[in-house]
Amino acid sequence: MGLNKSTVFGLMSTLQKRGYIEQNRETKRYRLGIKLFEMGSLVQRRMDVRTEAKPYCQELSEKYSCTVHVAAFYDFEVVYIDKVDSPDVVVQYSQLGRRAPMYCTGVGKAILANLSQEERELFYKKVVMQKYTAKTITTRENLEKELETIHTCGYAVDDEEIQPGLRCVAAPIFNHQGHPLAAISVSKLLSRITSETQSLIAGDIVGITRQISYKLGYKIG
Repeated sequence: MGLNKSTVFGLMSTLQKRGYIEQNRETKRYRLGIKLFEMGSLVQRRMDVRTEAKPYCQELSEKYSCTVHVAAFYDFEVVYIDKVDSPDVVVQYSQLGRRAPMYCTGVGKAILANLSQEERELFYKKVVMQKYTAKTITTRENLEKELETIHTCGYAVDDEEIQPGLRCVAAPIFNHQGHPLAAISVSKLLSRITSETQSLIAGDIVGITRQISYKLGYKIG
């Protein structure tokens, strides 16, 4: 790389402190650290979720003429890892690999509602809830009320909270330890979703996420 030794030493020290590399005490040689293994495992879990969810997402998109998202939980945000588009719905904010807030997206709220209280406390310390639309929830008190409802009914609704004119219904996917690692959402134009349609979508999406969670090792009940 054409760097001098002192610069390289500084870079290696930083990587070592963060767990990306390890140094053998005897030989002084470096090797890959546990942090990279953890990152690789995280990517593998996301790929497993994406693979399991794909056929269900295509089914939902065709059945309801909607856009379907799969998003993973990462560092108190959601990352979109898969998307099935519909010509009837244009979702502007979601692209594969893009991050989005948890507090104003269906997928994010579905995950947030199932985190432990300690994890939620960390969320509130780390995240500033800014307003995206007139309907975005920006206070802890109002968000907590919403999360209680979501936890009880099993699914979340984003009612024009990040994009005007769009409503999303989402439910969480759990890993074998019962931790929410991802969520699936159905997005439709507000003008095309009745209360009856929303109930049908909610029933389907909750059933689907339970099946995927079971395949990932989660034991329900």
